[in-house]
Amino acid sequence: KTPLTGKLSMRMLEANGKAGNIGRALSLLSVRMSRGYEPQRLEFVHAITAIEAAGLYLRQHRNVFLSDKDQPQIDDPTRWLDAILMNMSQRSFPLTTELANRMLNTYASTGKTGKALHYFYRVLRSPIHEDEILDERVQDGIAHYRNKPVNVRLEMRPPPPYHKIPSQVKGKLVRKPGTEVKQLKLDRESDPDWSPPLTSAITFADSLKQGACGHDPIELDTISYSILIKACVNRGSCWRAMHILDEVMPSNGIEPDAIAFNTLLYGLARVGDAPTMKEYFNKMHSKNIQPTAETVEAIVTGLLNLGDVTTAITFVQDCFNQYSVLPPYTTHLKILEVALGRDLVYEAKRHVFVIQQLMKWQPNKYHSEEFCRRMELTQKNPKLSKDSLQRL
Repeated sequence: KTPLTGKLSMRMLEANGKAGNIGRALSLLSVRMSRGYEPQRLEFVHAITAIEAAGLYLRQHRNVFLSDKDQPQIDDPTRWLDAILMNMSQRSFPLTTELANRMLNTYASTGKTGKALHYFYRVLRSPIHEDEILDERVQDGIAHYRNKPVNVRLEMRPPPPYHKIPSQVKGKLVRKPGTEVKQLKLDRESDPDWSPPLTSAITFADSLKQGACGHDPIELDTISYSILIKACVNRGSCWRAMHILDEVMPSNGIEPDAIAFNTLLYGLARVGDAPTMKEYFNKMHSKNIQPTAETVEAIVTGLLNLGDVTTAITFVQDCFNQYSVLPPYTTHLKILEVALGRDLVYEAKRHVFVIQQLMKWQPNKYHSEEFCRRMELTQKNPKLSKDSLQRL
């Protein structure tokens, strides 16, 4: 037999953590405790990784038409996190904010529910007969579906229900399903039955501040609250996310950073709430928080979801000129695809002109090294080359 040494148990714990085997990972923690092995930070990281890895399938293949109570058990990982905390406490291993953040992230890593999403457009494909292709030079740029040339266009769907959009329910009462009770949207989202996993995440975070499972109380930091904001927007609880950013963080002496704002902006973009996105972008500006590439990507995504290609292109130009910020290259491609899919050829040409100006850009002493690097990658990106844009 191969003896189960401390080193071997750590390697097995790492392997089971990456494989998402939560039960085996927790069993190995118990074995290490029973044999008196010295507790190490990595073994608890591996156990938390097992929970995140187990949620990968739900993150990629969640059935958004099911309610939270009908989702798999991994959607609420509290029981396994409590087991890890108990093991740490029994072995006198202190809980740190960094480990607590890893635990909180398990609530935000299982994907988005139906309350947080809306399908703004559908892709329509119509076949093209070969005799309709008059210019052989454009054959490479024609889309193909099942090895046949097709014409692709986007058809906008109806907008999301008003109760999903924060700006449309601001100051209004919404009815609680199954009752005649009417509440403000923030109060509705704060109800435990709105999303049991989200309620568990908020309760778990509060327990860490009070001292959970025999541990000393810890202080949550900016990363902790950014994770809670992400958990909220993933559950369609934008009002609760705004409450955390606007009130909870300042009341605890923590100023939100660009990551916190970007996380909220992504949630607002998924429901196409342009007025609220503009409001929080202005708040970033008033707090002297520099927009990032993710900020531009989130707001452009929200505008494109509404079909507002013109404003999206203008916003990209303004952020580049005023803040020296560029979105990822995929955002440029998305703008072009939405513009062409909606037959907005001149808007597509306008954005191609923007990309051409980026290709002529030259650095100077006022540009940061990070921005110069991003510009270099954008200019060298083959998908933004002249040939690629012509095919598109």
